[in-house]
Amino acid sequence: MDNSALEDVTGMSVAGDVSMMDNMDDLFGEAADGLGMGPGVVKLAWSNTGGIAQISKDGNKITVRTMARDHKTGVHSLSEESRFPIEAPEGRQYVHLHFNGPGVDVAAVDGQGGIHLYTVAGAIGRMQSVPGESAITNGDRSDLDAVVGMHWLPLYPMKTPYITPATKGQSKWVTQMRHPDQHSSRVHHPAENKNALLFVTSNCKLALSYQNESGAWQSISTELEGWTTTEDMLSHAAIGDDGDHLVLVTYDEARRLRLYKITINWNSSQQSNGNIRYITVAPTLDIGHLTALEHVAPQHLGIATLSHLRVIPRPPDIAGQGTPCATTVLAVYTHAPLPTSVAQQHQDCFSVVARWNIESTVPTLHDSFTKLKSNGPTPVHAAVTVLRRQPDMMSNKLILTVDIQYHNTLIAFSASDGGIEFRDRLTWSTIDGFGDATTASSLPQSGLGYFPGDHVAQVAHSPDGSAIAVMDSNGLIRVKAMTLLSGWQALDDGISDNRSLVETAVVCLARQYAILSSSSTCSDETLALLPPDLAPDMRVLFVTQVIRIMCRYIDVSMLDHQRQQRAVLGEPLLSRAMSAQLVLGTKLGTNERTFAGQFAYGFLNLKLISMALAQSLTRDNATVSRSDLVPSLAGLIKWGIDALLYMIDSIAQLKRTIQPGVSAKQAAERFVASTGNAAMHLLLCSFPRVLLRMHILSTPQYLRLAHAWIPRARSIEESQKLNGIYDFAKSIPVNFNAFPEFITEVDGAVRNAYTEAGVSGERRMEIELAMMTEGHIPDELVPALQTILDTILPNLCESADMGKMYFWQTQWLGIEQAVPAEGTTLYDAIRKTPLANGMKLRVCRRCGAHTEDVSQEQVRQLPAWLQHGQRQCYCQSYWWLE
Repeated sequence: MDNSALEDVTGMSVAGDVSMMDNMDDLFGEAADGLGMGPGVVKLAWSNTGGIAQISKDGNKITVRTMARDHKTGVHSLSEESRFPIEAPEGRQYVHLHFNGPGVDVAAVDGQGGIHLYTVAGAIGRMQSVPGESAITNGDRSDLDAVVGMHWLPLYPMKTPYITPATKGQSKWVTQMRHPDQHSSRVHHPAENKNALLFVTSNCKLALSYQNESGAWQSISTELEGWTTTEDMLSHAAIGDDGDHLVLVTYDEARRLRLYKITINWNSSQQSNGNIRYITVAPTLDIGHLTALEHVAPQHLGIATLSHLRVIPRPPDIAGQGTPCATTVLAVYTHAPLPTSVAQQHQDCFSVVARWNIESTVPTLHDSFTKLKSNGPTPVHAAVTVLRRQPDMMSNKLILTVDIQYHNTLIAFSASDGGIEFRDRLTWSTIDGFGDATTASSLPQSGLGYFPGDHVAQVAHSPDGSAIAVMDSNGLIRVKAMTLLSGWQALDDGISDNRSLVETAVVCLARQYAILSSSSTCSDETLALLPPDLAPDMRVLFVTQVIRIMCRYIDVSMLDHQRQQRAVLGEPLLSRAMSAQLVLGTKLGTNERTFAGQFAYGFLNLKLISMALAQSLTRDNATVSRSDLVPSLAGLIKWGIDALLYMIDSIAQLKRTIQPGVSAKQAAERFVASTGNAAMHLLLCSFPRVLLRMHILSTPQYLRLAHAWIPRARSIEESQKLNGIYDFAKSIPVNFNAFPEFITEVDGAVRNAYTEAGVSGERRMEIELAMMTEGHIPDELVPALQTILDTILPNLCESADMGKMYFWQTQWLGIEQAVPAEGTTLYDAIRKTPLANGMKLRVCRRCGAHTEDVSQEQVRQLPAWLQHGQRQCYCQSYWWLE
């Protein structure tokens, strides 16, 4: 999701005065007052990387969990706590957590206003302190310094596109992806990917913490107002975007609401260090008082207490909402009767949502000014800012969280029954499923939601609200996932035909997956909504729609080789679509991959290998920059060679199945249907064919380097690895020099088939899509298929030892089985080397693959390609520590 999804955190109260203690349980707007939780209420936060962080009851530590998929059953469930808790500094207790937009960094706030910053260290179950933390938390602090509001600025550049609602035409669902204008007026740190954090304290201070080039943090602060009594102290604050500036709203103990304009003057300057150019900043804060309201309360019910305060920004232009709307201040008042109070035991729980639109108006002049001399100047009042009250909204549930989602177009209210109420930003009306099978605009509109459950005290939901972590009064956490309220089982019995509703829900989830994936936000919770027994055609529809939404192109057949390579390496989103296909590509109740799973697995690993080789090997191949680079690539080279041999053997098996009277097309599709083998389609589809060619052309370069580096090996183990890969390449049953000609001939056969059939670019897109997702052989490529079987394959086999190839061991590649057989060697998913017993491991929370857990100090010493592999699995999901 975009950075606005979790930007405003408010409602931390002051702990320094008895009159303020009633609000202690409402810290950061999570209303626990009267819920039997007490001052030690646990806090929950769900990051955009998929981590679910929880503060312990005593506030002394933070633990992290995640949702992980069981690769045997396909069911997602809550993991155990990570083995790496974050311990609070001595004498401090954490009271709140707030992740930044990407979900990589978190601010942990203690009861005295100390802010402790942590960042993900390789896997989402482990976080470490960031440099320069003392600049934020140093000095003597007291309860008067308690933080009452916090706001992460979005990172630059903005990467979250807007995807329009999906509408069904005659035969297709259509959406449009709109990319943000990087030059639009929005407040952010001017340096790329640098963080900045604003926070407000109870004693009326506004502070800005920010990173400079080194990543270390620095801080500045300024006074908002002077204060003399406890009634002047702030209990809540919220910050939000309003064009080229920010607005800050505060609420004090005298029930005054104040509105400020915040302008950050970054004073940025370009610096250089050799060939490296970077930006440094020395910011200042300008504060302008806009307006204030006295004695703020709900319009009709005065017994409720303020529990949340938010600034709701306007949707950006790319959201195309049409109707203009104002930035809104939102306040939630909550009444939760104390179970121990006789006077309150018969009262109902409820919440009231109050709203004020921030408007600019010019005061009207008194009639007497019209009587001034005609030749005199016409008096004009300057425009002033007002808070225009809107009608309150009532809820018979306790609102526990308020979140702004998807470019400020949705407001999500998490409630005490463990559900989420979504409201439209423009109309403020509740979004419910209304059976429209031609539009998919949001999860609730498409019929997805939560069944009401037992009362819960704390909640935190996934980035798009598709799953929610709930905690009961005993501190036990469980996760609820949305479901299709009308049921996933498609019925067509003449009475209850709900197939169109199931299709709409699948398309909606495809759009949600595309939204999350295109902004590098975890999407596993969205995938988890698809049931393991989802019909095969609906699985295909999901992946097909994801590809249509995200990918600019998936066919590069008619480009020259150089442009093909640039296009394939420059398209990151197809890999994320293939990641979904990988998860959905397992036969129910087995470990066998379907065709879809085998194709996706092959594609994703070929992409990993080709990217690593392109990043590591120079064109002239004369030198390499570091001594450990060549050994680090050995496993990838072996995997790629064995994958090629597997594909050649598979195509030879296909050729042997062709019987008299059976066409090559029929035989190929029957072969795919019975085995799931995707070898032919990895050749016929242009993207994986380009990746194969990159691997084939890079391998001889690598082998020459490996042979040259054997005398320079730094250890016996390294020498054995280099000798091993060199000897392995010489032992394969095919002369490797035949592979470049083989892949060139396949490329030419496909290109000729398209040319002779006069296939348009749009039709090629449809052909490639069907081949990737369903295993079809299109009529237009039957000539290419025939050429491969009748000419290209026999030419290659003339110089091959086919008997040796038949018995060649390729099971270790993991192509056909999603889970390694019991007792077999486990391989590193990134390095493609065996994992030793007792080795510390990371596991992918999506596909279940493993890699060696390397410390952050060691990661910085790794080759660049391997550093990237430490951040994400080959399937594009995040690592979790076992």
